[in-house]
Amino acid sequence: MQSLFRQALRIISAVVMTGTLLAYACPMVNPATFKWLAFFGTAFPWLLLFNLALGIWWSWRRNRFALYHFGVVLLGWQFVSGFIGFDLGRDTIPESAITIATHNIGEIFREKKITDEINEKRASAYARYLEENGNPDVLCTQETTGKFYRVLAEKMGYAHTFNLKKGTVILSRYPIEAGGDIPFGKTANSTLWADVRIANQLIRFYNVHLQSNRVTQTTEKVIGKGELDEEETWHDIGFVLDRVGNATEVRAEQAQRLREHMLACKHPIVLCGDFNDTPNSYVYALLSEGLTDTFREKGLGLGTTFAGVLPMLRIDYVLAEKSFTTYSCRVGRDSDFSDHYPVFVALGF
Repeated sequence: MQSLFRQALRIISAVVMTGTLLAYACPMVNPATFKWLAFFGTAFPWLLLFNLALGIWWSWRRNRFALYHFGVVLLGWQFVSGFIGFDLGRDTIPESAITIATHNIGEIFREKKITDEINEKRASAYARYLEENGNPDVLCTQETTGKFYRVLAEKMGYAHTFNLKKGTVILSRYPIEAGGDIPFGKTANSTLWADVRIANQLIRFYNVHLQSNRVTQTTEKVIGKGELDEEETWHDIGFVLDRVGNATEVRAEQAQRLREHMLACKHPIVLCGDFNDTPNSYVYALLSEGLTDTFREKGLGLGTTFAGVLPMLRIDYVLAEKSFTTYSCRVGRDSDFSDHYPVFVALGF
């Protein structure tokens, strides 16, 4: 019996290590070529946990498989640092630093009917939260209603805002001198850009909300009530996989359009927003090229930014020009305003 158990564990170890290596390949493969590979990239945090757990088990058993698991983890250390921050320093943030935040607040209204009273109440609560968490000078929000951001701007003292009626908003205490969008066609998702005058230079801010998977309710149904011996459960699983696969392809196309726009920009860039993709993705690799990931630079602990039913997903980012100085990066997990966590960053220009 013990021999059979060990053999089963060897098979599981081989599957986990193979899946991990496929996750490492995800950033190099356009989903339009092979969309199913992207699922391994999304699953990387859990694959990492399995590698560590199995590595510890095999170490206890003094088996060479332990070296295999730890070797696979070390081989992809750049991906590990995309999910876990290791910065233990406490840099002094100078007064000249600018605080930037990004937050998908699509779930900020828990009520079904949004009245003026509820809008005012939630805006006041959210403004207090922002003031307690760095009081950002530039705030990029996604899935934002027009009434809400106008009330928020007044309460927070954002004299300058930019929005094109698709829920993606840039709010700033500094002058916005120009702005536009990246055309994505027929979709509720959008990406805006705005040129903000800070310290006598123009900084191009991109606020990104790439194609959503739109499978949250079905995923919650499968995890909460799904029975693997029921046909309906497998139908729901198939629906989720197909929807996510298709959305992954769309995001890759959107990211390519955004990348081309960024390459044509003559100003330093700060890229914020909800990519709906993890650091083990083609989209992230494409958009982060040439930029600093502020979490990798100054983050500490798990970088999880999605508070939904699937844990450990980092899909919200602040990426900045390499010439900028990152003083701090923090994910605000004490927020109850959304199914996303906000990201707060202090930058020096």
